[in-house]
Amino acid sequence: MQKFKRKSLYLALATAVSSVGIANTASAMNINANGLGQVLIYPYYSTRAGMDTYLSVINTTSSAKAVKVRFTEGKNSREVLDFNLYLSKNDMWTAAIVNTANGAKLITFDKSCTSPAIPAAGKDFVNFAYVGAVVEGVAVAGGDGETGSLDRTREGYFEIIEMGVITNTAIEAAVTHVAGVPANCAVVQASSMNMGTSGGLNQVVAPLGGLAGSASLIAVAGGTDFGYDPLVIDSFSSSNIWAAPGSILPDLTSGDPGSIVFSNGVALTNVWSSSEKAVSALIMHNTLLNEYVLDSSTLSGTDWVVTMPTKRYFVPVEDGTINGGQFSLYQAAAPFTKAFWLNGACEPVSLSYWNREETNISVVDFSPQPVAGTSLCLDSTVVTFNNSHVLGSSNEVNVPVSFENGWLRMTFNAAGHKMISEDSIASTFSGLPTVGFMLQDFINQNAAPGIMATYGGNFVHKYTETITPTPQ
Repeated sequence: MQKFKRKSLYLALATAVSSVGIANTASAMNINANGLGQVLIYPYYSTRAGMDTYLSVINTTSSAKAVKVRFTEGKNSREVLDFNLYLSKNDMWTAAIVNTANGAKLITFDKSCTSPAIPAAGKDFVNFAYVGAVVEGVAVAGGDGETGSLDRTREGYFEIIEMGVITNTAIEAAVTHVAGVPANCAVVQASSMNMGTSGGLNQVVAPLGGLAGSASLIAVAGGTDFGYDPLVIDSFSSSNIWAAPGSILPDLTSGDPGSIVFSNGVALTNVWSSSEKAVSALIMHNTLLNEYVLDSSTLSGTDWVVTMPTKRYFVPVEDGTINGGQFSLYQAAAPFTKAFWLNGACEPVSLSYWNREETNISVVDFSPQPVAGTSLCLDSTVVTFNNSHVLGSSNEVNVPVSFENGWLRMTFNAAGHKMISEDSIASTFSGLPTVGFMLQDFINQNAAPGIMATYGGNFVHKYTETITPTPQ
């Protein structure tokens, strides 16, 4: 059984779950279609193929906010940089991720307060979280079987999380701009600063949302700009989740455990054992659909970004060579099925594609393949069509297709791709938690000499979901 056939059954489930799990459904996290919320998930950044990534976050409210900014590389979501950002009311912060000789770095000319302060020359991304002794789990530093090179920091994804609203008038005044510059960033950069629930002296209260943002992948030499909006989660946390600079928190484990998913015209409320499960429920899909364009007349190319921003919380690290690879000491948690080591933690998928005239071909494989069959192995994978290499990704798999243009369906239907809520009336969410978009570029070969004739566009993925009642 895929989706429930009758809306009344959806309503019964939603009502029952809400009554036992969340008294006020407004307190459950949800995807805000209006683009304003507490958590912004940006599915991709890159400094490859001559690209820079430009980003922004806006505080659209009349209250000052403390937010966490975190960048993670794309193979195993290992953190490469994080810091605290303080936005005064109606403030906007901008920055760029650019290439360096060895990896990537963040630069900004924005005046808003960060802690620590970002140097004028920028702050290099680091590899501390994926080099060193082999360890199990993703919450601590250590090798994971993949390269320890700084090159790995050149692509990944990032998240911005509201930690709370600043209520202390002195701190608010310090981060508020006067003649375009914050009054005194040293106040929030002091090592003694504590805005947490323990010792915070009511300096910060629970997040209220209202963050918005954007990002652009710009290739100056190529003349393309792939701009996109982040995925926005609202009602993520109902309490102050401030943490000091240098802490790995808050992250996607720091929110409330309820989720509201709009499915088949009905809002389904579920309660989970952890915040990361609730986030996963919001982006859980059993199929992902989008277009591709490979027209020879315009030298077109197409790449898809498929990012799993919660995978790091479910997938442990394990040396796949120990014990002769005969058994695993550490098990991935649902909806994932594999531990991470060299070539990643591969999740099988199936593919079917059509041209624009309904001709269909099914069961195609990525190439090259680290494992038999079709799989997504990394936390942020670039799926390229017929080796388009639009993004020049090192986290890339190729889909060979026979048609110059059309659309493709990617299905997540392995036996383990399921997650069951912890309600008295439980629901099974089937699939994998994914976000991302499609990129395509074009070249006008008939343009006059000296006229820039390259174009780029991007479009968010479309999805279906499978949510079913769980037998008791």
